[in-house]
Order: sequence, then C-alpha cells, then structure tokens
Amino acid sequence: MSRYPRDIGGKSGSSAAAMNAFCCGLATLFPWVFVTAVLTWAAYVLVIDIGIGTLDGLGRIVVVVLGTLVYGLCVGSYFLIVRYAGIGPSRSTVVAGSGDEDSPETDLETGTAALLPQAGVMAKENGQRRFCSKCKGWKPDRTHHCSTCGTCVLKMDHHCPWFSACIGYDNHKFFILFLIYVVLFCVISFLASGIALLDWIDRSQYKETYISLNRVFLFIISIVFGIAVFVFLCCQLYLLFSNKTTIEAMETQRYKSSVASSSYRYSQAPSSDSVGNIFDLGWRENFRQVMGDNPLTWFIPVRTSKGDGMTFPTNAKVVSAIRLQAQQEAEMLSNLQGVLHRSAAASSASGTGRQPGNVVIANEQDEYTGRVSVEFRP
Repeated sequence: MSRYPRDIGGKSGSSAAAMNAFCCGLATLFPWVFVTAVLTWAAYVLVIDIGIGTLDGLGRIVVVVLGTLVYGLCVGSYFLIVRYAGIGPSRSTVVAGSGDEDSPETDLETGTAALLPQAGVMAKENGQRRFCSKCKGWKPDRTHHCSTCGTCVLKMDHHCPWFSACIGYDNHKFFILFLIYVVLFCVISFLASGIALLDWIDRSQYKETYISLNRVFLFIISIVFGIAVFVFLCCQLYLLFSNKTTIEAMETQRYKSSVASSSYRYSQAPSSDSVGNIFDLGWRENFRQVMGDNPLTWFIPVRTSKGDGMTFPTNAKVVSAIRLQAQQEAEMLSNLQGVLHRSAAASSASGTGRQPGNVVIANEQDEYTGRVSVEFRP
C-alpha cells in the first residue's frame, strides 16, 4: 500500500518532465521549421513559378541563378547560426562548490585562483571580478547569462526568437550575413514579382486570367520583410562598426581600475558612459574583428572571427584615461584622508573630543585586486 502512491508520484513526475521537455523542444523547433518553410516557398515562387514559368532570356537566367544562390546562402547561414548558438566559456572556469557570488572570493584563499579566466577589463558594479552565480563560473569580458538558454554566452548580443538561440561570438558573423542575404533575397523577389504583376496588368491579362496568389503574396511579403530586416540590419551594422553588442548599447559596462568603483568621490567610476567604449578600435578594425581579415571571406558563411571570445583587444586611449582617472582619484582620496586625520588629531589634542564630519573609518587595500576601499561616516 505504501509503495503504490510513491510509484504513481514517480511516474507522474517523469511524465510531467517528459511533457515539459516535449513542449520546449516543440517551441524550439517551430521557428526553425517556419523560417525554412517561408524561405523555401519564396524560392519556389521566385525560381520555378516566375523565373522559369514566366520570364525568358536573360531575365530568366538572372532570377533563377541569383534566386537559387541567395536562397542557399540564407538557409545555410540560418542553420550555421543555430549550430554555433549559445556557446559559453570553457568549463575550466567553473568553481566547484560555489553557491553564490561571495563563494569565489573565498575560494581564492584556498588556492583555486588557477580556475580564473585570463585577466579582463570589465567588472561588476562593486568593481570586483564578474561571476555568474547561476553557471557557477567566472564570466570573461562581454559574456552574459541568457536565462532562456540557461547558460552564459560569449560576447552575447541578444537572444533571438526567430532562431530559438542566442547570437554571440561564435555565430555573430553568420547572423550579419543572414540579414544581408535576406534583404538581398527580398529585393530580388520584389523586383521579379513586381515585373510579373506589371506584365500581367500591362497585357490586360486580368480580363481573361487570374493572377497567381503566390506572386501577390511574394510581392507583399518581400516588401514587408525587406523593410523590417533592412532596418534591423542597419542597426546591427552600426553596432558592428562601433564594436558593441546590443546588450552593451543598452546597458552601462563597468571597467576595472586601481581604485574600487565604490570609492570614487570626485569623478564617475570608469564605465562605458564615463570613458567610452573600451573595445572600440576604429570602424575598420571593428569590422575585421567579426568578419575577419580576408576580404574574400567577408560575405561567405565561413568562420573568420578573430580571437577566442574570452579576451578582446582594447582601445589604448580609453585604457590610459582609466589609469589617469584612477591615479587622480587615488591622490585626492589620499589627500582627503591626510586632512581628515590631521583635523581629527588637532581636535583630540585640543581636548574637544569632537570628530569632523565625513571622517574616514576604513581605508583598506584588497590583497587580491589591489583596489583601495575608502568609506566615510556622515
């Protein structure tokens, strides 16, 4: 009697988990099937119905060849995006047994510093090294956790529902190329279907025959999708030439310095708002960081992105500005501390026993980061 309910519960739990996995898999599969089906239908109407069935001569050759080629590039780049989506940092950065963001600071004392990734330039709001409490691992520069994918993604740009996947370091080039291919495919489809419609109207064929609805739908869809994707492509190209991700364009990125972020009193702590984008290398090099150095492979869906996705070259001017700002801040904080100490000593010597306002009650240097921490009492 006592085993029966437990067996039922176990079976119910397994069934619920299986149903949940099935629904998640179906939701993931739907955009893949939908996008592929729409592209294939458009290619059929463009190449078979219009190119071969209506046009002739040079027009037929151009539409058939370009339509087939661009369709293949669209589908190929789409599945390359899915193939290389959601790739995160190496699992060697995982800190075993860490339960929260405070754990890795303690783990450093036990000799696990070797688990740290290569030194980066980005920091948390408090100035400390970036750590993902969900993945239990150190986060390299420009890495963010995707709650939908359930993992950290290198140089995460955004999570795209049209791919059911994240756009990041490993598939960023494929994503840019896919947008370019789709815009080009829409232009070809718009021109071919428009010519077919104009020819149907010009010859007064509407008096005798009906126009194919496939051609009408292709004409409308190519306009709508072409404009929408073109606008999005322009935004992505702007970010590409600025060496920013969508997340970095929408959020403030904080950078490390010799002074803790919480200790800045006379200027803003170094961030993308105060000193600029530290990864901006000029529009030419920014473009090559994603598309590669070889112009022959810029618009071909092959992997040519530079680096390893863990560390990135930085702008020397921004780095110098951060160091100069931190040096000036440290000097002013040190001068302030001396003034307050002398004022406190004078007050004590005079027997008043009064403390001046904003007396420094802590001035400690972190033994791991070397950052100065200064606190004030109101």
